[in-house]
Parts: sequence; structure tokens; C-alpha cells
Amino acid sequence: MVCGGLSMSDNLPTNVENEDPLSRIRRLRSPERVQVSAKIAQLQSAYFGTERDNLLELEINMLFDSFSEAEEAEGNRRVGRLREGRALTVTGASGAGKTRALDRIFMKREDLLGYGDRESDCPLVSAMAPSPCTPRLLGESILKALGYPVERKLEENVAWDLVHKTLALRRVKFLHIDELQHALQSRNPVEIGKVQDSLKGLLQDKDWPVWLILSGLPSVRSFLASDIQIRRRTRHVVFRDLKLPDDIPMVRRLITFYAKDKGGCGAEIARDNDLIGRLLHAANGSFGVVIELIQDAVGQALRLSDTDLSSEHFGAAYAARTGCIRENNVFVVATDWDLIDTSGLDGIEEPPPEDAPIGSSKKKNKKNKKA
Repeated sequence: MVCGGLSMSDNLPTNVENEDPLSRIRRLRSPERVQVSAKIAQLQSAYFGTERDNLLELEINMLFDSFSEAEEAEGNRRVGRLREGRALTVTGASGAGKTRALDRIFMKREDLLGYGDRESDCPLVSAMAPSPCTPRLLGESILKALGYPVERKLEENVAWDLVHKTLALRRVKFLHIDELQHALQSRNPVEIGKVQDSLKGLLQDKDWPVWLILSGLPSVRSFLASDIQIRRRTRHVVFRDLKLPDDIPMVRRLITFYAKDKGGCGAEIARDNDLIGRLLHAANGSFGVVIELIQDAVGQALRLSDTDLSSEHFGAAYAARTGCIRENNVFVVATDWDLIDTSGLDGIEEPPPEDAPIGSSKKKNKKNKKA
């Protein structure tokens, strides 16, 4: 078969039978798709810094300074607060951008060269609190992040003894634990107390005290505040939600940055305060979700080869993200968009029951919510 004067086989690599399937996916994309994907990748990797990034970096500098002050105090002068590690919490709602902000700071700091590489001598390691989060599972998660080969179930005391020894062996002085709110899932005060004691033990280790960065949902603050010894060693950074009308200028800059500066699209829509209100409502005020919705809308415009970003692109992005019916699309309805529940799955079209006639479906809309 000939297409455009060439045999179809002329377009195939000679070793197609041995071609890696993932490489084949990349090769078979059209030049247009490749070009759009490159723009979207650039769009998604772009970081919009705000004042809270400056505050976070300031607090991390203070945490590092407290370590240096303790290290420089010699002999009898290393007493009181200089004998123990300190802690910093970074909290906010889901999607607030905490993890991305921390990763960016960790990656760019010269004193954390090699961050993320288990073979490096970076003095900071990040671990994820598992779900469920028992003291044993948290200890094992930290060990894995430190590169320790956990090949069997460890006893709780053994796991944490190994955590202390491995931190010292790797010369890790700073430990970041993300999603620490998982420690509260058990609702078992004994288990929660054990996690608190384990973290306190890291701060108070006489031979190798560790400085902690603990991130997660707002409940992390109350989790730590209930232990007075941890509370007095801890400072806090809170990533608050965006609100109207205070944050309209920032959201306007966000739309312009991602649409015009990074996506090459017209961004006149950034002047539309109604669109900004809908965007904040759709994201429940979450900074990170606002950015994701903007990126998705710009991606929609790029894929359609549209020159200007519009509310239709936001509507399509929101529908794809939530699966909502048209009547519950914040960017589509003419009025009462602020009454639409955007907190979860409410408003998604459900499949009909098995005994229902074909074509029927059960719908939820904002009118149901107002009833």
C-alpha cells in the first residue's frame, strides 16, 4: 500500500519488532501532538512564586541556623535548646501546593546538593507517612527513604532503633515527613501517642538529634500541639486558601503567567472578575488546584489551536477533571454557580440502575442542593 508516494513500511524502523512499546507510543505521535505536548510540559513545570515561598524559605533558613547554632556550641555551652533538634510544620488544605513548594526549595538550595538521590551525602531526606500510619509502618517508610533495605516486617522498637542508627550513619540531620496527618487516621490515642514519642525521640537523641520538617493537612498542627514538649520546639508555616476579593490580583497574575507567558495564548480573560470568582469556587480556594485548572484550560486551548484562552476552555477542563454534568459545571451555568457543591463528587452523572430503561440516568444538580 502506498501513501504519499511511499510504502507504509518505509515509515517504520527496521527493528520495529524489537522496538520498546513505550518508545513506539512516542514515535507514533503526530508532529502537532509532539509540539503541543512540549508546550504543555513547559507549562506544567513552570513555577509561580509568591510571598508564602519567601516566608517558607525564611523559616527553613531559621531551622538550618538553629542546627548550626547547636553544632557550634561546644561542651558545657550545649545546653537547653541547643541540645535538641527543632521542628517546622508546613500545613494547608489538600492541593495547597505544600509539597511542590518544599521540593522546589530543597532542590535549589546549595547546602542540600544531591537532594532526592539516595546515593548522595545530602543532609536532608524526605519520607512519606504511609496510610494507614502505625508507628511501625512510619518507621519502615523512613528507613526506605534512607535507602535501608527493609526486606521483612520489623518490630516497632527495632524499626525505630534502626531509624536512629541509619540517620546517624547516613549523616542525615534533617528529616522531612510528608502527609503526616495519616498518623491521625487510626483514632487510637495509644498509637498516636507512640508516633508523637517517636518524633520527639528524634529531636532529643543525645548522640544524633534530628531537625524535622513536617507537612500535611491542618490537623498536623493539632497533632503536634497536643504534646507540649514537641509544641515548644516547633514553628509553623500555614498555606491559607485564596479568597475573594483579596486574591483577585494574584489569580489575575496566575492566569496571565500560565496562559500568556508560558502558553503563548491571549489572556484577556484574566480581566474577568466573574471568571476569577468561578475559578476560586471551582478550586475551593486551593492555590494548587487553581493553578492546575488554569494549566488544564490553557492545555485545552493549545490542543484546539485556539489563540485566546476563554471560559469555554475552563469549562471543558473542569468537566474533564470532575466528570460533572453540564448543570453542575461552575464555568458553564449562567447563574447560581456559587451554590454548586465543588467539594467532592456531588453532581457527577451516575449510571442508571440495572433495571432502569436504556437512556435513563439519575442526576444530581444544584437545584437538589438548594432544596
